[in-house]
Amino acid sequence: MLKMAGVFSLIFLFCLSVGCIADTKNPDGMPTQEFMGKVNESQEYYDALVATDPENPGAWCYRAMSSNNCGQYAAAMESCEKALELNPDYGLAWLVKGIVLMNMNRHCESLPCFANASMYDPELASYADIWYVYNENACPA
Repeated sequence: MLKMAGVFSLIFLFCLSVGCIADTKNPDGMPTQEFMGKVNESQEYYDALVATDPENPGAWCYRAMSSNNCGQYAAAMESCEKALELNPDYGLAWLVKGIVLMNMNRHCESLPCFANASMYDPELASYADIWYVYNENACPA
């Protein structure tokens, strides 16, 4: 149950990162103050979670999702790497790392991440496989 909540959180955060949640931008295209306030609160929450339990790969993974959502890809990548250092078989961390790499336009590098996500967590396979195909098509032949 907790794992599926993580998947839904990942999807929600990814949707925020690509702007598919309504009312997050002003007419000028800039994020609303309300939206940015919520984003900053979530970043603070995940920073505190990591500080409280630095050996918890889940905390690092969720921090990575939050950083990715804010366009802080280097910080997201560092958090993914830490999560995977703590648990190399953590499928959700592999999926998040693949999404971060994709957002950094490093599509070909994301492919092994999506493959690992599917391998280590079969429940993530449908998501990982979709992103694998998308990024495979973006790689030069």
